[in-house]
Amino acid sequence: MKVLTSPVFIICALLFVVHQVLQKGLAIIFPMVDRYLDNLLTMPIILSLLLVERQYLFKRGKAHRLSALDVVVATVFITLISEIIFPLLSKDFTTDWRDVAFLGLGSLIFYVTINKIPAKEKDQNASSD
Repeated sequence: MKVLTSPVFIICALLFVVHQVLQKGLAIIFPMVDRYLDNLLTMPIILSLLLVERQYLFKRGKAHRLSALDVVVATVFITLISEIIFPLLSKDFTTDWRDVAFLGLGSLIFYVTINKIPAKEKDQNASSD
C-alpha cells in the first residue's frame, strides 16, 4: 500500500484532520482556509483511496495507476454531487464555482504526484515486457 504512505497523501490527510479539529472541534476560524482547503485536499485523498481499491480489491497490481480519464470522471462526479446535487437538496450547501477549481487542482496534485509510477517500478515493468 505504497499509495497510502506517499508523503503527499499523508500531508493531505493530516492537514484535513487538523483542519477539521480546529474548525469543528475547537471553533478556530480561518475564513479563506475554511472555504477552500477541504476542497483542495478532498481529491488527493479520494483518488488515492480509489487507486488502492483498484490495486488491491480488484487485484490490478501495485504498478496500476489511474488514467487521466479516471481522474477526470471522478472529479466531475464529486463536483456534480458537491456543487449541484447537495445544494439542491439542502440549504446548508451552496454552489461556489471556486470550489470546482480547488477540486480540479487537488486532482492535478494527485495525478502528478501520488499517481505517478516510480522509476524503479517502470524499469521492472519494462524489463518484464
